[in-house]
Amino acid sequence: MAAEAETDDQTDVPQDAPIGDVSGDPLLQLLVENGIVEEEDIARIKENGSRTGQSIRQTVIHMGITTEDDLLEIVAGYLGATVINLPAVDIPPEVIHTIPASVARMYNVVPVEKDANSVMLAVADLISPQTMDELTFVLSRDVSFAVAREEDVRNCINQFYGDESASVNEMLASLEAEIDQVSSAMDLSSEAAEEDIEAAAGSAPIIRFVTLVLYQAVHDRASDIHFEPFAKEFKIRYRVDGALYEMTPPPARLALPVISRIKVMSSLNIAERRLPQDGRIQIQIAGKPIDLRVATLPTQNGMESVVLRVLDRSVVSLDLENLGMSDEVFELFCADVAKPNGIIIVTGPTGSGKTTTLYSALRRVNTVEVKILTAEEPVEYDVEGIIQVPINPLVGNTFASVLRSFLRQDPDVMMVGEIRDLETAQTAIQASLTGHLVFSTLHTTDAAGAITRLIDMGVEPYLCSSTLEAVMGQRLLRSICPRCKTSYKPDRSILEQLGLSETEIGDRELHYGEGCQECNNTGYKGRRGIYEYLQVSNPIAMMINERKPTLLVRNKAIELGMRTLREDGVRNILNGYTTVEEVLKYT
Repeated sequence: MAAEAETDDQTDVPQDAPIGDVSGDPLLQLLVENGIVEEEDIARIKENGSRTGQSIRQTVIHMGITTEDDLLEIVAGYLGATVINLPAVDIPPEVIHTIPASVARMYNVVPVEKDANSVMLAVADLISPQTMDELTFVLSRDVSFAVAREEDVRNCINQFYGDESASVNEMLASLEAEIDQVSSAMDLSSEAAEEDIEAAAGSAPIIRFVTLVLYQAVHDRASDIHFEPFAKEFKIRYRVDGALYEMTPPPARLALPVISRIKVMSSLNIAERRLPQDGRIQIQIAGKPIDLRVATLPTQNGMESVVLRVLDRSVVSLDLENLGMSDEVFELFCADVAKPNGIIIVTGPTGSGKTTTLYSALRRVNTVEVKILTAEEPVEYDVEGIIQVPINPLVGNTFASVLRSFLRQDPDVMMVGEIRDLETAQTAIQASLTGHLVFSTLHTTDAAGAITRLIDMGVEPYLCSSTLEAVMGQRLLRSICPRCKTSYKPDRSILEQLGLSETEIGDRELHYGEGCQECNNTGYKGRRGIYEYLQVSNPIAMMINERKPTLLVRNKAIELGMRTLREDGVRNILNGYTTVEEVLKYT
């Protein structure tokens, strides 16, 4: 879970919303107004969308509440547009060239008609007033809309603008001349006037370039985007499946306007380059809602390094069944999260999927009869039916203070983003002793280490042993790309590294990815969790009370049946999910 605190204007505390609350989703509001969705169904639709990562549009169609054709008529009526059969429309090349490929993909639109001052765009979903303004500015034309089926819009974009593997570098080259005009028209050094920087950040080429970078990151399923200005170059890197990949560096002169554009989008102060800032961007990319967490960091020469954390709900599943746990761990974990009180801790390094595991557990117990409160820094997922409080130490909203306030809110289940100090740990223990179930995380290398970490903080061993139900240790390993998956017979040296014998592996073959266009020649696509689950049984509790060292607690847990991270990694290797290299690297 990220460790940055959000600024004051980003920390509105969510409140209980009525069942019929459709604020924040104009499509859902439109469906209610047209009698398609009943108010009592709203919570179910939102919960379903949150769990599956689908948009409201996809959810209501998938749930059978309406058909796509009926939905298109409603959207068309709202936009004052008509529904068209896009494959039957003959679109001349000069119309297609009205908009760049990056804009078509970013906004999920296809031009169908144009004149000297305007263009008509085919869309599949509602277009917000803000998006209309952006399209008008970027295209330098008035825009109007026709409504078409989502699949038809997507197929036309791929047909007219090439498939989705089109290179960012090729599109960047097409923007070079326009960018040169922007940069040569004004002084864009770190000492440039604020109005010049703001003008450059708001210019059409810079907007299109940032749009292109964001689109490519979402298309490649990146979890982070790093904008890194140096004295003589400007690097942009994506983190995909835990590994960093660099795009061809754009001109160094783009650093200031590009970073300023990101700060404008996240409502940050573009004139302030001496202090770190945190913000948030909520946008639609290719018809999908995307959340971006923005963190800036001052560097030398008056520049800033910026990292965007990408949260694409369409690729996040909050179902415990989909996290890759073994049947044994899954059953034990489900039994523990159903208990009325106690503490359950998830451990692992940053980026190991702890937040996803916690939210999947919360979603499992999230029913009408259960009150759930979370304290997070920042709030990663917005989940219907859960009261979520963002931590902001700048105003005194710490984990410990918020957790104390939780006890006065009569909750059943609480989640605290991280136990960092004795005060937070003691409050969590107090909550569990008074009949609450508490979920949290710790940064330790394995499950047994969490017990030692709590005692090192100052928690009395008897309190630790009496409240702690279980500790989940986890890592995320890259999954082999299914398209280029290749089998091979392992040699003895590989088996020795994994602690396996030739008898144990028998005739089984191992797998790796050769590399293909689908996985950008990495051999991997997506990630999968490996887990070790330490239940605090009576023998473990006795060892905690006796302050036994981590190694002895770990060995006892293994003796009692705990499968280690390495062993779970080997299970994934033998099942063909990941490679030997990934398991050896992370366990």
